[in-house]
Amino acid sequence: MASRAARAEVSLFKTQDGWEVYTQGRAGAFFSYGRGDTLPSPRLGEGIPSGGGLDTGSDAIPQVDANGKVVPTAQDTFESMRLRSGFDPNQLGVGLRRRLSDDWAMKTYFAIWSTIEAEAQRKAAAVFADVHEAYLEVSSPRWGTFTAGKALELFSRGALENDVLYHDGYGVGFPYEIDSAGPSGGMIGFGVLVAFYAAGFMYATPSVAGLQLSVGIYDPTTIQGFFERTGVGRPEAEITYDLTADLVRLHLFANGATQSFYKLAGVGGVNAYGVGYGGRLEAGPAHLGVAGHWGRGLGLEYAFQPVGVGVSADYQLRYFDGYSVLAQYVTGSFDFNGGWGMSRVFANPIDVAPGAGVAISLPVQQAVSGGVVYHATGNLHFDVDYMHAFVHWSLGEKQVMDFLNTGAVVTW
Repeated sequence: MASRAARAEVSLFKTQDGWEVYTQGRAGAFFSYGRGDTLPSPRLGEGIPSGGGLDTGSDAIPQVDANGKVVPTAQDTFESMRLRSGFDPNQLGVGLRRRLSDDWAMKTYFAIWSTIEAEAQRKAAAVFADVHEAYLEVSSPRWGTFTAGKALELFSRGALENDVLYHDGYGVGFPYEIDSAGPSGGMIGFGVLVAFYAAGFMYATPSVAGLQLSVGIYDPTTIQGFFERTGVGRPEAEITYDLTADLVRLHLFANGATQSFYKLAGVGGVNAYGVGYGGRLEAGPAHLGVAGHWGRGLGLEYAFQPVGVGVSADYQLRYFDGYSVLAQYVTGSFDFNGGWGMSRVFANPIDVAPGAGVAISLPVQQAVSGGVVYHATGNLHFDVDYMHAFVHWSLGEKQVMDFLNTGAVVTW
């Protein structure tokens, strides 16, 4: 599936014995303005687990009464202006590849990712570079592709690609925590789970009549504060189907992951799992991407997210689902993007009938957004995007937010 959001490659040099060194990457900056409600405070007899909505950090503006005194029971507002990285932060990647024979090729790839904004808005604080990708790949058109190292995992890969290709590849979207060092979130948390670059082994079959199966085993993750011990690795799989006919291109996907978690020094454990599905359709200049996910213990932002919203008081994992619809229209040098997404958390029995007398309030997150990207050249891109996000908790709390972002990105 070709797209202007896909990264190109620049060949640096080739040796006489067939090795090629190449690079690809991006650099950009955005002005980001946001305003709206802060996180609500739980009312007497209620609890709001961490992980939903937006933590506005130190940008909260207290509500005051007619006498100028702070109203302690009122929900505060926030206003924030920052210069920040986009959904894809700055990246510098270097690869080395060689064709071993008529059937086999090999490459290695190493990429450093970094944001431009400092943590907690402290400009003297160091901005750290992240070794985000580092892997070896051996491929054959007859036998498939084997990847070992830190590369994009399989679960929710299709939904993430939809967001990059048709919506936030050159933009910002949701900023995540206002005080954080980024990057921003695009539609993550609003119908889209992010697929991480994770340590693992992955094998993809050759494409047969458009069908391809990928399977992988990845380093397991923990849920801090609840389940600190893991057993075997995290298996993931994805099946895709591609069809190209005249001006129409179709890409369908279904993927899944599972993992077991255990308490420290505890007996028995819990199983987390998730499935994702969706596709992309391109008919000339009109592009549409849809995706959904469902599972146990997933979290709102990424699979098996270590936040309180994922686990109830009796150490049982909660269920989640999410849906996204992203559309794009391409005309000349302009992309017009729009989208909607929703993520939900479902209560466990103890949440609605707690023995301790504390009712748990769980979030439903929705957002609508749109943007315009102007491709001045094949390497220089200008973006303006807007998002309206609203979070409703099951016991009546709410948080409404608006974000406007604009900036530029250079890609190679």
